[in-house]
Amino acid sequence: MRAAQAAPGPAVPRRAVLGGLVASAALGGCTRADPPPAVSPGPDVAVLTAAIAAEQRLIMLHEAVLRAHAGLAGRLEPMLAHHREHLRVLQRHYVPGTGEGASAAPVPSPTPFQAPAGRSGALAALRRAESEAAAARAADVVKIAPGMAQLLASIGACEAGHAALLEAALEEEE
Repeated sequence: MRAAQAAPGPAVPRRAVLGGLVASAALGGCTRADPPPAVSPGPDVAVLTAAIAAEQRLIMLHEAVLRAHAGLAGRLEPMLAHHREHLRVLQRHYVPGTGEGASAAPVPSPTPFQAPAGRSGALAALRRAESEAAAARAADVVKIAPGMAQLLASIGACEAGHAALLEAALEEEE
């Protein structure tokens, strides 16, 4: 009996077979077996969105007081301009849904504010809001990256200055 012969055609060298196996293994390592982890908001994003919401509240509060007490415009309009600039700068740093730790959630909208009827009450409400915002920014600086911490520290210092000016205005009202 005769031994079975291989089919006619070119023989594949052993090196080519081994090279193909190595290439297959290498290419197989290029794909991910696990899906990428879900991105959750990092501390910078949470602090930034809170600061944006706080500036929006301060703007609404100042606007409400100005509507109710137009005579305070000379004192309050410069402060309102500061808050609008703070908001613009903060919003430049917030891009929803991009980058590591980004959040797709929008910045919450502030609730409308009704200004107190009396000038002293309105000034006191503004002073309290400015003081609370300054304290919040001071607390924020330890939670975030240094560059953003510097920005929030300067905004907090401005708000503390506003609180002091409003305290002086309250003393003049009495």
